[in-house]
Amino acid sequence: MVCKIKDNGIGISPEDQMNIFERFYKVDQSRDRSQGGNGLGLSLVKKIVALHEGQIMVDSTEGVGSTFTVKLKKSAV
Repeated sequence: MVCKIKDNGIGISPEDQMNIFERFYKVDQSRDRSQGGNGLGLSLVKKIVALHEGQIMVDSTEGVGSTFTVKLKKSAV
């Protein structure tokens, strides 16, 4: 099964794409708690997907947006 989530936001730089699935990593370090997030969401998604023997990937272009692709084995669904 493949699930794609796409947005037309600000995008993610290639340097940040390598780290976004790490715990507590924030692309925009200037954001504080009042603006949301503590950098755990994508790391949790990666862990859940891995527990189902799947993969999560990102394809992003700055100024254009991002597409996250989750691939799960058929037996995981």
